[in-house]
Amino acid sequence: MAALAGARADAWGRKPLFLAAFVALALRGVLYTLSDNTAWLIAVQLLDGVGAGLIGALFPVIVADLTRGSGHFAAAQGVVGTVHAVGGVISMALAGQLVVLAGYDATFLTLATIAALGAVLFWLAMPETRSATAVTAGPVVTNPAE
Repeated sequence: MAALAGARADAWGRKPLFLAAFVALALRGVLYTLSDNTAWLIAVQLLDGVGAGLIGALFPVIVADLTRGSGHFAAAQGVVGTVHAVGGVISMALAGQLVVLAGYDATFLTLATIAALGAVLFWLAMPETRSATAVTAGPVVTNPAE
């Protein structure tokens, strides 16, 4: 997924690819509730690879787009990484409490809902960050004879 994101981020845009990561994670949470069959769970876990691959590849690209020319890429990347880590800790703490109180299905559905709400917020509030030149310039040719 990271390779796909790297190859297609300029052509398709960052926003639709990042939104696909949110959708994959929300869908994963819902699908976990449908069966406890080992093969099913492993197949559903592949969606985590989709989400993680897209997020891992696109976060630095989006941060670079948003900070271009400011000299603040490293600081912004640090803030994004910190927020991402804090979100992971809160997610695990929330999941642990919900499992005890309401069970696994309710927990997965709650976390899927949070991911879906994040997708909606992202869709509504986040602009496309790729530049117009990235779309129209096409591939960079370093040696025209090749």
